[in-house]
Amino acid sequence: MAFKTLIVGHRLPGVSPAEFKHHYEAHMSVIQDMAGAHFPLSHTRRYIQRPDGENATVVVGSQADFDYDVLAEMVFESEDVCKAFFEILSREENAKWIEEDEKKFFDRKRVRVVVLGDTEVTERKV
Repeated sequence: MAFKTLIVGHRLPGVSPAEFKHHYEAHMSVIQDMAGAHFPLSHTRRYIQRPDGENATVVVGSQADFDYDVLAEMVFESEDVCKAFFEILSREENAKWIEEDEKKFFDRKRVRVVVLGDTEVTERKV
């Protein structure tokens, strides 16, 4: 059974949504190489749409509800592989590189990661 986590990420003040996405995508390429076989089966990033560069396109709720910039789902083969992934990222050399790189775009103080439960999908009837 797959083991899934959700990341809620925020850009640093002064970083545009486009800059944030550019940095995060480049960042993930290095993380993928760093983690090798322990990289998630998938790492899906969903960026909040901000047409004017600041405000989300809110359908229900308020701007304050959407203070984050990305939701990312990581899917692993198992909890053990997930733990190994985070252990690799925690190694001194890797952790130092990640911290330095994220100082350019990612608000590390506000990041949140949670384990996801079941996923249910309802599709349109034809």
